[in-house]
Amino acid sequence: MTSVYANMKPYLEPLLLALAILAGSLTGLFTSFESSQVDFFIIAMLFFLFYNISLDGFLKGIKNRKYLSIALLTNFVAIPILAFLLASIFVDASSAVFIGLIIYLVAPCTDWFLGFTKLAQGDVEINTALLPFNLLAQILLLPVYLFVFTANSVSIPIDAFFDVLIYWVLLPFVIAQVVRFVVSKISEGVFEKSNSLAELAMLLSLILLVFSIFNSNIESLIANTSILPNIFIVILFFFVMTFFLVRIISRAVAFPKKEEVSLTITTAARNAPLMLGISLVLFPQQILIHLVLVIGMLLEFPHLITITYVLKNKAPVKLTTA
Repeated sequence: MTSVYANMKPYLEPLLLALAILAGSLTGLFTSFESSQVDFFIIAMLFFLFYNISLDGFLKGIKNRKYLSIALLTNFVAIPILAFLLASIFVDASSAVFIGLIIYLVAPCTDWFLGFTKLAQGDVEINTALLPFNLLAQILLLPVYLFVFTANSVSIPIDAFFDVLIYWVLLPFVIAQVVRFVVSKISEGVFEKSNSLAELAMLLSLILLVFSIFNSNIESLIANTSILPNIFIVILFFFVMTFFLVRIISRAVAFPKKEEVSLTITTAARNAPLMLGISLVLFPQQILIHLVLVIGMLLEFPHLITITYVLKNKAPVKLTTA
């Protein structure tokens, strides 16, 4: 599973995404992509993302019900409340930026967080078991969060949401799993190679997606640069506060170090690729929502790299009680 690409991936992705933003913005001054091309990149990204989600990897970790229940409560109760409070302090609750922050911050990662779990010497098996629950819960709860946290600031198209669930999530997932099963029957070597190729293909699809978004919306971005500082502030505060929130929770429930590390990673990593795909369908004209998700990705990887180093090389944070 390890490779030069896997080792360099955390460093390459932010750089390549930043270059995609720059290239898309520059080319967007002269020509723009058709919306159908953007849709193609979304479908491709979701297919390759789902291809590397194993249906068997969580069977052993599923037995750790204590960790799974606490991780789910943290990801889908504590984290969303924290996200709402932070966004409410720094951003107008009636704005598209607020909606984008909610979408980005409430959805835990379902792919690259496993790699960081391994690098940080956490328990990969229990986070693998957590993955399908994270995926299902965020899809089902996203409209709930948007309704509760955004109040009447946006009208959520329920029919469109189920279209996303079926055609943009379930269908790519099923097709990816069928292809994965067929390839796995060819040979182990071919299957392992396909996993690596799928990682590369997902990254390429994501880069092209980000490129196309900025290519098509550079004028809107230039017109809204004033909102960038607030986005940075909310996301950075969120990352710092979740890191210490996990320290408190882990100590309260007496998690061993590996489970504390695992919980730290799953709460730090957000599912921007999937949420970007969903938001592009639910809110196709809201470039500010898409912008928040892209900025979140660019901030997230340096953050994950930093906390991975801290968790792997430093002693756990010591908390004192009064």
